Amino acid sequence: MAGETSTSADPTRVYDGSGRDWLPVPSVDGVYIKVLVADPARRQVVFQFRFGPGTALPEHVHHCHAIAYTISGEWEYEGLKLPAGAVAYEPPGSIHAPSSDPGADIVVVLSSESDRFLENHMPDGPTIEMDMAFFQMLDGLTREQLAAGELPGLTA
Repeated sequence: MAGETSTSADPTRVYDGSGRDWLPVPSVDGVYIKVLVADPARRQVVFQFRFGPGTALPEHVHHCHAIAYTISGEWEYEGLKLPAGAVAYEPPGSIHAPSSDPGADIVVVLSSESDRFLENHMPDGPTIEMDMAFFQMLDGLTREQLAAGELPGLTA
């Protein structure tokens, strides 16, 4: 569902990812994403992220502040284990390659001074930029749209 507004003058919003599809992260097997909010006015993105068992992300650089809350499972980077209930703060300029042996579901909040958020350095050479346009493209996208080829660079 899109942002549901409270009934008062309060600008509170509720975003529910239960009706959204898990979409594969480009060029990374076993890793999925659901974008809940991609707000260019606030330069913020909120998404759910799923590591399948035995998965690893390529090294990436943060051009934003990131807060990641582990819902279930466990993931790690730089020798730090993040079990269910753990919160990680990742500042701009941080570089790491997270992984998960058992699998994990996390919620991530990104806040940036610009439209740039993450820069993924793929093992085979290219760089995949996850900027505001990337997250807006994924916001509300379905697996059917993805399978129909409506988003170049991603596969169902």
